[in-house]
Amino acid sequence: MTRDTPVYERALQAIGTLPVQDSGPVRLSNLDLIRHLAAPRNVLRLLREVQDSPPLLARIAGRSYHHTNHFDKIVLADTGDRRSYRLTLHLWRPPYSTTEALDEQIHDHRFSFWSSVLTGRLVSQNFVRDASGTEYGEYQYIPEKRGDTTVGNFYRALGRTPLRETEPSEEEAGGAYRLSYHRIHRVVLPREAMTCTLVLRGPRQKNFASVFSNTATYDPTGNAMFAPQVLDEKLEALCEAIMRTRKEER
Repeated sequence: MTRDTPVYERALQAIGTLPVQDSGPVRLSNLDLIRHLAAPRNVLRLLREVQDSPPLLARIAGRSYHHTNHFDKIVLADTGDRRSYRLTLHLWRPPYSTTEALDEQIHDHRFSFWSSVLTGRLVSQNFVRDASGTEYGEYQYIPEKRGDTTVGNFYRALGRTPLRETEPSEEEAGGAYRLSYHRIHRVVLPREAMTCTLVLRGPRQKNFASVFSNTATYDPTGNAMFAPQVLDEKLEALCEAIMRTRKEER
């Protein structure tokens, strides 16, 4: 492929050939890839390509939704294969209600991932299982998939689990990091500026995630996918934020 090949197509080719085995070199290589894809000049071209292609916009909208953790999950690329990688946008867009801001969305993941902050600032609280910590209700979380679309969420109560909070983490726009699947954290909802990350999800490493809460009631729920025009508006707002906040990097 040449430099004239669309960025979206090049991104699909890149993530489609990534090795599934976990190793130090693979971790570093994937971090380099997400940094490259998230560079303003590249991600802006990718997003414009999505907006300018009605069939592609509709396809991505049909598997993207507002996540129960209060962010928009925009699935740019996903084969539906548990062994494959996936490329997503996680978009937090204030304002949030007081209830949402205080909602206890502590969780781990089924997979490790690499992420870069496109705009805003990502602040996370981190936790470990520890008998000296605060007890939370623990729930086993399993998404229901239909092809490459997550159509619902299922939860099973596992009892009480003590968690101790550790040092928080913070990433500014342009920063990139890897998060291992077993790490327990929650994102602090931004109160003012839009925050968005580009996420390269690795192959699945376990079949369920754990969610910890003392306030939420978890029942099977369905996900409402975005209409194409709704997704287009979200992508347009994201492009404007990137151009406004990272113009010196373009």
